[in-house]
Amino acid sequence: MQHSEWSPSGFKQIMLCPGSKVLQAGAPRATSSYAAEGTAAHALLTDCLNNGTAASEFLGMEIEADGMTFDVDDDMARHVQVCIDYVNDLVAQGGILLVDRRVHFGSYLGVPDEVAFGTLDVAVILGNELISIDFKYGRGVEVGAGEDVGGHGIGGGEVEITVKHPNPQLALYGLGILAEVKEIADIERVRLVISQPRISVKPSEYDLSVEELEAWGYGPARSAVGSCINAARSAVQFSADTEDWQAAYLTPGEEQCRFCKAKATCPALRDEVLSVVGISAAGPDEFADIKVPSAEHIKPADPAWLGAIYPKLDMIVDWTKAVLAEIERRNLAGDTVPGTKLVQGKLGNRAWSDKAAAEKMLREQFRLPVEKAYDLSVISPTTAEKLAKAGDIGPRQWKTAEALIVRAPGKPHVAPLSDPRPALVATPVINDFETVEDFS
Repeated sequence: MQHSEWSPSGFKQIMLCPGSKVLQAGAPRATSSYAAEGTAAHALLTDCLNNGTAASEFLGMEIEADGMTFDVDDDMARHVQVCIDYVNDLVAQGGILLVDRRVHFGSYLGVPDEVAFGTLDVAVILGNELISIDFKYGRGVEVGAGEDVGGHGIGGGEVEITVKHPNPQLALYGLGILAEVKEIADIERVRLVISQPRISVKPSEYDLSVEELEAWGYGPARSAVGSCINAARSAVQFSADTEDWQAAYLTPGEEQCRFCKAKATCPALRDEVLSVVGISAAGPDEFADIKVPSAEHIKPADPAWLGAIYPKLDMIVDWTKAVLAEIERRNLAGDTVPGTKLVQGKLGNRAWSDKAAAEKMLREQFRLPVEKAYDLSVISPTTAEKLAKAGDIGPRQWKTAEALIVRAPGKPHVAPLSDPRPALVATPVINDFETVEDFS
């Protein structure tokens, strides 16, 4: 399959850190069960929209993705149907549906279309509006379609302006489908949409005029491509190992480092992490001799210090995980990393090699009664709900069952101020105690 040199999915990363494109060159394509499951869910969405069917009609079907097989269960069907319903509502208003389209946007970036393309999940032409929809099946990080950012005019004057910041991935998809349809449809506005139903039933939407979207393409997006090209040329001429190159083209940060394939070996991210934890070293030998300081250097009694470090914690944890994975990868490839070795891990859980033979042995040979030969427990509410949807439990019966279902409240945990959930009012533990007078 042809690879897009300027892929929409990784464009935000290179906008924030143009040098990352150089460091990732030649890195193997990584996949995971989560990514493969997302591919399977996308395939289900495409089939349903192309055939005008509900996702539930595919229950029990197997979908292969990235060498893995996934069953279309109730959970997948329910979440995919959320996006289907959103699209069907637009079509019902008279929208023209386009599904699973390869779109090209090289003309905006100043590069050939052959190296700048991506696959758009869904597009709908509704009157003079073009709606570009990206379906995301992940439940980890919520992704927004864009935001308006306030600013001042040229020279920092008093005139306030609104700067459009569309999600780069969606914006490229939008530009690609716009280039395809603007000659046959009178498009005035573009609506960028992210449907991420495992996090929110309501999609994230961002509206721009055609002029605003194209200005982003010819401006920030094309500028980012130029920075990446300059970074690549400079790396060849001056070497990516030089401090000047790193300072000019590498900008570590949580967003751009999260999915970077060069995370484990990036010198700028390494130095950023070390600076946060109060360590500096000129090279590996100096680093090996350094004693990691205690937690006292972050002044835990000072909330300002804790608040300053909090936004960087995920970046630090991700970096350490990536370094460990890279050490393991190199050792497995025979490129042993000094000071490390491969050892046999903990044994897996014990299991019967032949369940049927084990069952026969326990019941017939050992004559164990049912209650001792089997682990019997009542089904979960989730399983009971599936039985209700299948008709094994009637609607009235299910209402009776729902009265017995409870959910434990979520445990409090730290989140950034940008998190949309309301803040909890924490009561100091000391306030839970009453003062007892000593009458002795």
